Amino acid sequence: MYDVAAIAETAALREPLRASVSEGVAPTYLRSVKIKLTARCNLTCVMCRYGRGFAPPELDEERWRGALGEMAALGCRKVHFSGGEVLVRPDFERLVGRAVEVGLKVTLTSNLTLLGRARAKALMRHDPSSISTSLDGATSKTHERIRGIPGSFKRTLRALERLVAERERRRGRTRLRVNFVMMRRNFDEYPDVVRLAAEHGASDVVPMPVDSRRDELRLSKQLIRHYNEHVAPRVAEARARAGMPLSERALHPFGRDPDELSASALGRYAADYYQDHLCYAPYLHLFAAWDGKIYLCCMTNGRIEPLGDLRQEGVREIFVGEPFQRLRAEMLRARLPSCHACDMFLDENQALAAALGPPPAPATARRRLALAVLPMGR
Repeated sequence: MYDVAAIAETAALREPLRASVSEGVAPTYLRSVKIKLTARCNLTCVMCRYGRGFAPPELDEERWRGALGEMAALGCRKVHFSGGEVLVRPDFERLVGRAVEVGLKVTLTSNLTLLGRARAKALMRHDPSSISTSLDGATSKTHERIRGIPGSFKRTLRALERLVAERERRRGRTRLRVNFVMMRRNFDEYPDVVRLAAEHGASDVVPMPVDSRRDELRLSKQLIRHYNEHVAPRVAEARARAGMPLSERALHPFGRDPDELSASALGRYAADYYQDHLCYAPYLHLFAAWDGKIYLCCMTNGRIEPLGDLRQEGVREIFVGEPFQRLRAEMLRARLPSCHACDMFLDENQALAAALGPPPAPATARRRLALAVLPMGR
């Protein structure tokens, strides 16, 4: 989600949202979109199903360009591009340019290993708001053991340097961020990743507990305690020296109280917040997959039936249409199973809950949403 402070403080935005939740009125505006442009990837990460020959059909450039205009017309303020690996699409820089052209704030995630000098220049010409990449270790050995491809560590660092140089040359404003997927084999390298990222021009490192049902990847409760006691203080010191935010989530992404630790050890990174609280993403956000299929968010991609299809429908038609409305109504009664593994919108949801007050109470477990759940990643 995006622009939450403005929504909370502005009656013209807040009251339509309140009506959508309490009265079932279709939303009057969209605020943010995540587009997974491709499922193709040049890496083979241990926690991800992409990069192993999975190459389903993709929506073409012309339809994406039209859809970006439709999103902006519906009030969307921000689009986030991801994959797979976005740079496997030769039209990627043009799509970033189109998003900027229609007034959207652009953020993106890329492993950057395909970013040569020419593509760095082409991308930074559009001055995207932020670019996120991944460093899953402070050494090539750790990073490449997770990412699967020799040489990828050095290529990502070299690309960061290119982006910094191009940003400075253009006097641009693009923020560079590093995502750090935390799992058993790398969690203790977090302080060193912070130092390495800062040395290469990143303004923040975002810790991301691994989204996986595999016990051998997730941290156990004992390892989480070890992290909190021995690693988190070093993380705080490294982040302070680098001038990075010292938020509670940045320092203790698994939580600190016993219930949070127990939930995180099971991959329930929302710490059961959504047992009693609503997620407002269905009213403000949507997710578009590579083939134009629309879902609520990345956590529901492939886990529920699509809510629409850009090959056949417009963005407005999908966002206010019957399948999306039905899902909103069902989620008032019972949350989706994937909600409990998601910590991406926690801060935003807490802010909106404070501004809007309590939503209609969720149903009991007997009335859980009857949607198919498939074991697929974000």
